[in-house]
This record gives sequence, C-alpha cells and structure tokens, in this order.
Amino acid sequence: MNMTKQAIGARLGRFVVECRETEPPEEVVEKLRCNLLHDLSCAMAAYTEGPVIWPLVVDRGPAESTLLCEGTKVDAEHAAFANAVLMHARAQDDTYYSAKSHLGSSVIPPSLALAEQLGADGERFTRAVIAGYEVAAAVGDALEKSTTPRGFRASMLYGTLGSAAACASLLGLDEQGVANAVAIASSFSGGLSQTWIEGTTEWRWELGMAARNGLWAARLASNGAAGARNWLEGPAGFAHAFAGQDGVDEDFSELGERWRIMDVIYKPYPVCNITQSPVEAAISLVADNDVEADEIESIRCLLNPVDRAYPGTLNWGPFEDVGASLMSAPFCVAMAIKDRDATLAGLHNTDDPVMRELVARTEVLADERLPELASRIELTTTTGERHVRELIPDDSTYGWDWDGVLTNSRRLHDEMEISSDAFEGLGETIRALTELDSVEPLLRASIK
Repeated sequence: MNMTKQAIGARLGRFVVECRETEPPEEVVEKLRCNLLHDLSCAMAAYTEGPVIWPLVVDRGPAESTLLCEGTKVDAEHAAFANAVLMHARAQDDTYYSAKSHLGSSVIPPSLALAEQLGADGERFTRAVIAGYEVAAAVGDALEKSTTPRGFRASMLYGTLGSAAACASLLGLDEQGVANAVAIASSFSGGLSQTWIEGTTEWRWELGMAARNGLWAARLASNGAAGARNWLEGPAGFAHAFAGQDGVDEDFSELGERWRIMDVIYKPYPVCNITQSPVEAAISLVADNDVEADEIESIRCLLNPVDRAYPGTLNWGPFEDVGASLMSAPFCVAMAIKDRDATLAGLHNTDDPVMRELVARTEVLADERLPELASRIELTTTTGERHVRELIPDDSTYGWDWDGVLTNSRRLHDEMEISSDAFEGLGETIRALTELDSVEPLLRASIK
C-alpha cells in the first residue's frame, strides 16, 4: 500500500479504500475478534449503567439498528451513540495507549449500526472497522503527546476520525469520498478532560458523540459534501488547532504495513489504564501478606510522571460520579486493599468510611524510573511493617490473545444479564466473523 506525495487526507482516503479491497493479514483479523469480544462483553456487563440513556434514544427515528442489551431498534445515529456510551460505561473497553484512546468504543458501535442498516456482511464490517482503528491510531500517534497536555481528550478527538473512516468504508465511498468524510469529522471532533478533574459526567457521552459524529460525517460525504483538503496539516487545521503544531512529521506511508491495532490492550478491571497495575499490585500485596485495611498506617503509590500527571489521577474526592473514582489512583488503590478486588459496584462505594480513610492515607508520587502503566505500591502498617510490590507490565500483561480475552470476558459474565449458553454463543459468532452474512447475529447475542 505505497502512497505517493499528496495531502494527508487523500493518503488516508486511499488507505481506507485499499483496506476495503484487500484481505487484511489474518493476525489483524484475529486481533479485531479479540477487540470485539472484549468490548461487547464490557457493554453487556455495563447494562446497569444504561437506563439513563435509553429514554434519550428509544423510539427515535426508523427501526434501523439494534441497541445493545436493550434490543430495541432505532435509527443508526442514535444506536451508534447509545451503544458507544454503553460500551464505554465501565471505562474497561479496549485502549490504544500510545494515543491514550479507546478506539473500539468510537469505531465498533457506528460500524455495527451502519452495517446492520445496510445489510453488510461480516467481512465488509471487519475491513471497515480495521481501517477505522488504523486511521484514528495513526493520527493519534502523531499528535497525542501535544493534545492531551492542552486538555483535549484523545478518545473523542481521534475516535471521531476513526468512526468516519469506518463508516465511509461501509458506505462504499471512493478515495475522495473517504477523504471528505474524515475531513468533515475533524470539524466534529473535540472533547475535554476537565471531566476527570471535576468528577463530572461528560466522559460518559464523549465516545457516543465520537461514534455518532463520525457516522454523520460519512453520511454527509456520501451526499456530496466536501471537506478541507489539508484538514490535518493546514495552517488553520487539526494539528494547529488541537496540538499547537504547524503540520505533522508523519507521512502515514506505513499504513497497511504497520498495523497499530495489534498494539491495542485490554483491562482486567473497570478502572483507568493508569490504575490497572496499582490495583493489581495492591490486591496481590495485601493478599500475600494477609494485611487488612484497618492495619494500614500509610500507602504510597508510585507512577511514571506522565501517568501521574494525567487528568484525574490525583483526586482525593469528593467522588460524585464513577468517572471520578475510576480515574483516581488513591480511590482505586483503596478499593483494591479493602475489597481485594476492583469492581463496578466498588467504584460506586464512595461513602464507605473505611474507603475514605484509606484514600486520605494514600500518597501518589512520581518515579521516572518506572515506565508508563507501571506502578510501585508501598504499605506501612500500624505495627511498622513495610510491604512493597512493583508491577512493570510487558507486552503480554494486557495485550491478551483470544484465550486471554475469553477468560476475562467469562469473569465479567456474572455482571451480564444473558445466560452462559448465550455468552458462549457470542464467542462462537465472533470466531465466524468474516463468514457472517450480516452483523445481526452479533447484535442478537448481546440482547438480555
């Protein structure tokens, strides 16, 4: 998939079309199967978080696309929005950490909604979603280190582009049509991280807006709407506006040769990626040393400076929304110590006096010797004993294969409202993804 010198938007358009017309490597398809199982499992295990959105979308528009878990059909745009919100509700959905983005929740729901409406088969759906991941991840890699410190939330910023690319592929747009769709999506993008700092609810809806806005951008392009040729690198374009950069250094020539989807990782717990290893280290530390919450004098949580600086990590309360508790390193470590687990129910347990005391006794410190996503937990007991556990993830820690994703999804089944047989059927359906005549079997398997 070699690309000649041209506007970046045109190069992305060419890649998406070539991705639609060329069989992707089997390992890339297998990775998408893993992402799909993980993200649909997260959505089904978040059904209790869904009722707030159902009244906003049920009975909206023609019956085109299915609402995950709930089962009602609404228009594709509302299905894309609601399903993305549900998939992201646990904040446990897949992550492309290099760009700090939850790409699955941005790209999979609009693709499912549109594929169902169009009657697209599993192979067409697969190739579109892969293209969406790659476009979002490539632009995110080029800019995220500048956009996140400026306060923009990467998941919505880049996810909107990925949604547009995937939907444009499903709509059968040519290179220029795809380029127009992604360009239009760049003006529909945005999202702020202040929600993490204040513990408010915007984070819940941002992925829904990314999914819906990307679908709308592709619809507009399919009806002849044009987008700026130099939307990314232009003097008033995406890079300048969101990253404060004059253009980008990337030429995206490696698209189709390097597959960024292969670097997507998964979460064992419904908390931020940054707090995964602190939670895991704290759970094993108290279990191995048989330490109870009331025996702890002080807690030190050491993180890489970049992770420590991420919005919301340094939050000692109040925790008025689960978005505040799942981002807070003090709260997540306290939950891990008290419950010896980290669960969605535990994230809501913000008024517990033991939790509050543990949070107050927790320090979060920067240690540049630790790589990103690593942690070191140091506990001192009331008797003066000191216990230490360090966790430095490698590629296999959170980058699971199918068996690893399936094991974790089975662990989430207790929080789902479908039978064991139905859940196992979902896995079998995803295994046959590229042979499916439509995406409807995937959607039927998710209904409670």
